Amino acid sequence: MTASTPSTEHFEAVVTDRVVEEPWARERVRPGERVLDVGSATSRFLGALPAGCRVYAIDLRPTPRQPGVAVLRGDVMRAPFRDASFDSITCISTIEHIGLDVYGQGPDLFGDEVVMRHLRRLLMPGGRLLLTAPFGKRSVSAWLRVYDRRSFARLTRGFRALSTRYYRREGDTFVECAPGDLRDAEFDYTDVRSGGVVLAELTPAGGFSFAFARLSLRLRRVLRALRGGRPHWRDPWSGEAAADWLRRHRDAEEGR
Repeated sequence: MTASTPSTEHFEAVVTDRVVEEPWARERVRPGERVLDVGSATSRFLGALPAGCRVYAIDLRPTPRQPGVAVLRGDVMRAPFRDASFDSITCISTIEHIGLDVYGQGPDLFGDEVVMRHLRRLLMPGGRLLLTAPFGKRSVSAWLRVYDRRSFARLTRGFRALSTRYYRREGDTFVECAPGDLRDAEFDYTDVRSGGVVLAELTPAGGFSFAFARLSLRLRRVLRALRGGRPHWRDPWSGEAAADWLRRHRDAEEGR
């Protein structure tokens, strides 16, 4: 398989984590809420949200039009919304890609954590972030991250968990499990689907928690820069080292 971003057709043809993620998100959005969906190009559930919802969708990629959904093409970190604009934000299998190279944003090792600060800013007080991501054996590639307990806890600093669920893929079925059962779960790059997934309903925590999250992120970015911020992953399809992969793709973009 060649490296490419999944399409809605892929999710129709292959059983992926979307079979548990999308119903979970849809069930948790409340009637009449103002909702932002982040990474909407492959979101298929927006038209099925409860009655009265005002739904906005944003993605770097072109997003298919859906009835009753306002579609924006752009970066959520520069989204044209005021602070505290949304009751709920859905971020379904998106956070793991942010800041990485395939989508033209990277490399930024901390891109996922940076965008979490922006999502918190866009939520109303008491608002909820419905977040899903691959979960299991920690890894980072040109395309995505797989989180483990430690990295997911770091990602969600500044938020308080209202509920958290974990699923492990067994063949073409996703079975609810404990987080410890996903310790060795890996991403399937052949069929482009997770071995394990976390579904977290989050709300902004108190100001001290958020301030600590921001300070921690800034310090880690500084330390990383001092050590040298070169990425160390290998491309999962070609096996190329990060530097070689980036060079080849940038040369291709520039027509060399």
